[in-house]
Amino acid sequence: MSVVLLSLVFLVAIIPIGMTQAKKPLNCTTDYYFVGHLGELDADGRLLCWKGTVSGDINGEINWWMYILDRTSTQVTHFAGDRWYIFDSDDNLLLSGDEHGTTTVRHGKNSVWRSNGIVLEAYGDYAIWLGRNVHMGGHFTWVFPGFPDSGTGIIRIN
Repeated sequence: MSVVLLSLVFLVAIIPIGMTQAKKPLNCTTDYYFVGHLGELDADGRLLCWKGTVSGDINGEINWWMYILDRTSTQVTHFAGDRWYIFDSDDNLLLSGDEHGTTTVRHGKNSVWRSNGIVLEAYGDYAIWLGRNVHMGGHFTWVFPGFPDSGTGIIRIN
């Protein structure tokens, strides 16, 4: 019995601290506004579409860079290869990743989006989240004639 107990104590002692800390998901809320009309592109041809604040397990700012897709007449648009970045208040990069998902546009009404992705960069206290799955979603409102305005959403990394 004491050998089994000693073995368990040894196993717990060798588990890296980061592995035990990362079992609880990282949860944030975000408020964002549309900036796509400003036309800022990154080196890969993605347009800076949304900027906002992040609060909860991380407090800072977030940017979403998106590929421009041809819009169809349907309500649902699929997107892939988009990139997000989360910075602290001193503009230091904390996390970034790619995402894919859908946007449901309800022609001038409150519209929704959902995405999944992966953390591709993680620094400092957030380094344990590198390679983790990301789930995001939220809603946004419209300003006429046809531009998105602002919204709120959630970010969960597990």
